[in-house]
Amino acid sequence: MGVEFGILGEVSAWADGRPINLGPARQRCVLAALLVDANHPVSLDQLTDRVWGDAPPQRAAGTLHSYLSRLRSILSPSDGIHRSAAGYLLRVREEAVDLHRFRALLARARASDDQEAARLYGVALGLWRGEPFADLDTPWLAALRHTLQTERLSARLDHHDVRLRLGRHAELLPELAVLADRHPLDERLVGQLILALYRNGRQAEALDRYERTRRRLADELGADPGPDLRRLHLRMLTAETTLTPRLTPVPRQLPPPPPSFAGRSRELAALDRIMAASGNTVVISAIGGTGGVGKTWLALHWAHGNLPGFPDGQLYVNLRGFDPSDAPMPPETAVRGFLDALGVDAAAVPVGLEAQAALYRSLVAGKRMLIVLDNARDTDQVTPLLPGSPSCAVLVTSRRQLPGLITGHGARPIPLDAFDPEEARQAITGLLGEERVRAEPDAVADLLDRCGGLPLALGIVAARARMHPGFPLAVLAGQLREDSSRLDLLDAGEQTASLRAVFSWSYRALTPPAARLFRLLGSAFGPDLGGAAAASLAGLTGGEVRVLLGELVRAHLVTENVADRFTMHDLLRAYAAEQDRPTTSAFPATPTAAAFPASPTDQRRAAMCRLLDHYLHTAHTAALIINRSRQPLALDEPQPGTSPENPADHDQAMEWFATEHPTLMAAVRHAADTGLGTRAWQLGWTLSDYLDRQGRWLDLLAAHSAALAVARRQEDRFGEAQSHAGASRALIRLGRLDDARAYLERAIALFTELGDRDGRTRAHLGLGFIHQKQDRPRAALEQFHQALALHREAGNEAGAALFLNSIGYQLVLLGEYEEAIPYCQEALDLHAKLSYRHGQASAGDSLAYAYHHLGRFAEAAELYRRSIGLFQEVGDRWHEADTTVHLGEMYDAGGDRAAALDTFRRALELLEQLNHPDADRLRARLAE
Repeated sequence: MGVEFGILGEVSAWADGRPINLGPARQRCVLAALLVDANHPVSLDQLTDRVWGDAPPQRAAGTLHSYLSRLRSILSPSDGIHRSAAGYLLRVREEAVDLHRFRALLARARASDDQEAARLYGVALGLWRGEPFADLDTPWLAALRHTLQTERLSARLDHHDVRLRLGRHAELLPELAVLADRHPLDERLVGQLILALYRNGRQAEALDRYERTRRRLADELGADPGPDLRRLHLRMLTAETTLTPRLTPVPRQLPPPPPSFAGRSRELAALDRIMAASGNTVVISAIGGTGGVGKTWLALHWAHGNLPGFPDGQLYVNLRGFDPSDAPMPPETAVRGFLDALGVDAAAVPVGLEAQAALYRSLVAGKRMLIVLDNARDTDQVTPLLPGSPSCAVLVTSRRQLPGLITGHGARPIPLDAFDPEEARQAITGLLGEERVRAEPDAVADLLDRCGGLPLALGIVAARARMHPGFPLAVLAGQLREDSSRLDLLDAGEQTASLRAVFSWSYRALTPPAARLFRLLGSAFGPDLGGAAAASLAGLTGGEVRVLLGELVRAHLVTENVADRFTMHDLLRAYAAEQDRPTTSAFPATPTAAAFPASPTDQRRAAMCRLLDHYLHTAHTAALIINRSRQPLALDEPQPGTSPENPADHDQAMEWFATEHPTLMAAVRHAADTGLGTRAWQLGWTLSDYLDRQGRWLDLLAAHSAALAVARRQEDRFGEAQSHAGASRALIRLGRLDDARAYLERAIALFTELGDRDGRTRAHLGLGFIHQKQDRPRAALEQFHQALALHREAGNEAGAALFLNSIGYQLVLLGEYEEAIPYCQEALDLHAKLSYRHGQASAGDSLAYAYHHLGRFAEAAELYRRSIGLFQEVGDRWHEADTTVHLGEMYDAGGDRAAALDTFRRALELLEQLNHPDADRLRARLAE
């Protein structure tokens, strides 16, 4: 955006809304002299005359050049001052200078119909901030100031004439009275005041004003009133009927504003921006959202707060798009209602929707009106009600997204979600009062949590509380804690005050396949769901489920906050889940619900199994990609209809885990709670490397603990062994080494009993780490050598490389640096051969550690930095921190204390983010 200039007031400039310091008065005078003739050259002599008049300084040219040079440095290149043979030229967009914009708007107004002219005159006159060049004074500016003030007065009188023709004499009268007192001998202005008085029923005052003006003209000018004023006087005396225009009614159809309104500052600001940016062109702000989210309240609150912007009236209609007891309103009925409100005689209403809509558009053409179309069903219902005039604004509310309005009519969508926590608190405080809310903060927090920020739910809860002012809020909060009865309690016994009823209006409008998917989504675990997972849940193809998800998103029953990630409000989820059970509502089942028989329990269980299999098989693929040393599990075939995803590489696998991590944790819990123990421990197995690398050790422990409990109940010894081993990994990271050792010893016993060599080998690795941390190096080496032998016997190069590195690192810890190097180097070479980045990073760290302690600092530094980069690439934050500590120790050993401290600080930041116990030790080291 370029610079904006103002001379209709103090000489000013703004860049992106911020004022620019234009320097001293003479410098601003130079700018004003150029702005008046923007994009046209002004000679040096003209500039000198405009700035100093008849008394220029001795070196006026040099002073002008200095001013011009400073102005060039202030202004942007696109708004620069240029020199030519004819003089100096300020190149600028003409509309960026208020004077030129004022004159252009006047020209457009004089060529427009009265409605548009009134708007344009208003915009033009609104550009004036005071006297032109108010802070400057030269003879040239004084003369131009007088000319511009005359232009302004003429524009105001033209504006008055237009508004009088439009019948706006009542709103115009105060302004005319003040202006006529300033210019008592201006006959055109006095005539406008007299006409406004007459039309407002103040005929005696009008005649008296004429008489006083006649006497003043005679006394001061020795003249009689002109022919126009005398003619107006005669018409008043004869009460000519044409003096009073036939007025059409100004519709004021808005329902009352919401009695208690809170929050929505972002949405209200968005509405303000849309209306301001549009220049009053047709803007359809489709306020979308699920039932009970407050769409109508937002529209009405904004509308009542902006009534002055729509002096020609406001039209409102409830289109009943999702009415519980009636069909959607036909567009013909809505248009006919608008024609009645606009004063059209019944006999003059044409036949047919197209002709009636055309008449409606003609009547609102040029008027500044607001049209609120509430509760719209679809775009076809709305389209005939859209005005064709660029002066009207339209607000549409709907439970659907109405993409046809966006693509076909330029609508600006404003999606409406549940309140955020602060907005919800404001709302409940407004409904219950500050004193009652402050008295029970814990109960209020519980109520807000159970209502999930849904305004209708908050309103129903507040109504219950107000009906029992003596009841503690904690009682109501306790009742809402029961998920099975929450919707019962959010039912005030009326259709518009029951969440079930309100949700049902959207549910019954769904197609049968979309309704089935909605019910299944209500039972799905996890906070959200990807499109591919939804396809497995429903047993459909990706293309089929995308169509159904689109229908649910447009109906605002499902939200797509992130591309291809779908979620539901908690209360909608509860409603969807109970559609598989007999309704307990006081309201009868909807026709749509009857058309969708409740899914049998086995069908719902099959859907959940498909979803679990989707996550299990995708996670298994991803786990083997991010850790190539692991042996795959022998998974059962996924349920028919399941479509697992296939991450292509390490980065995609890590990204998938990062996205699905919360849902995968919920999947483990769901599998454990529903007795699907095998899937529970298998899911835990797939999560182990990702959670470990991300430092999510409590999650890792929780997943394996849940799986272990169900494996024990079902006497699944293989699942028990895997869960013991997985839990021990988390316990080692958390510093609970004795517990970890007990878990690993149990895992080794079970793996040995089951003949699982890979499981036993990995358990030995864990024991080796424990021995290492408990300062039993030879015991650790023994475990690592056992594991290495088992992997080499099995021909597992990736596994062998893992244990070669473990042996090498343990030898480094023992101070046997030269002996360690061959093991570390072989591990590094094997991992490089397998293109396994994580293994290369680990082996590189170990090899660098050996070089570092041998004083080979340059080789160590290169390997450390490469390993840190590789750990960053593969997302292993814990090992990144550990290797960074090693790099700091190398700097310290080499005598570069400053580099060491800086490196330790970077490592400490990572460890603190991971909440790792090593952070305390490193913090103490930095404090030394």
